[in-house]
Parts: sequence; structure tokens; C-alpha cells
Amino acid sequence: MSNSVKIVGPDSSAPVKISPPAGAVYSNVARLFATPNEVVLDFALNLNAFGPMVDEEAQIVSRVVTSYDGAKRLWMHLTQTLQAYEKKYGPIELDVAKRMKEAP
Repeated sequence: MSNSVKIVGPDSSAPVKISPPAGAVYSNVARLFATPNEVVLDFALNLNAFGPMVDEEAQIVSRVVTSYDGAKRLWMHLTQTLQAYEKKYGPIELDVAKRMKEAP
């Protein structure tokens, strides 16, 4: 995977180098809220995603605060990525119950 990011806009001539992250986290749920100046994305781990398994709430594993233009670029890239995935593998089913296979 490349560590450069393509910049969209007037300063798009030079790639920006991004150092690898210190560590990765897994998230299966996200919450979004906004202020007049920023968009805040909380990524969390919900251990009860498939029904009651543990007696605890979802734990936030990462929070990203970005500008509205940063959020729009993220939305554009996510849209392109999801469209390419669905073109190759088919639609992503959002209803967990429909994705579950019954036991034989």
C-alpha cells in the first residue's frame, strides 16, 4: 500500500507523504456528530453486535475530528471504494439477519 495521498484542489501537484500509523484498531460501529466547524467521527467496538454476549456498552476505539472539506473528501473516497467493491463482489447487505446463514 502506498504511503502517498492524492490531493484534490489547487495544491494537487505534489503528493503528501503519510507515515504509517502507530497501531490499527477494529471498529464495527460508528457515530457521527458535527459542530459548526468540524465533523466528529467516533469509531467503536460493539461486542453485542450479534445479540447479548457481554454486559458492557460499546467502547470508543478511535475519534477523528475533521473539517467539512476533509469529511467531504472522505465521503468521496468511501463512495468510490464501496462502488468498486460492489461492482466486483455484489451488493453489501446491511441487514445482519439477512447475512446470517442458518445452521445445516
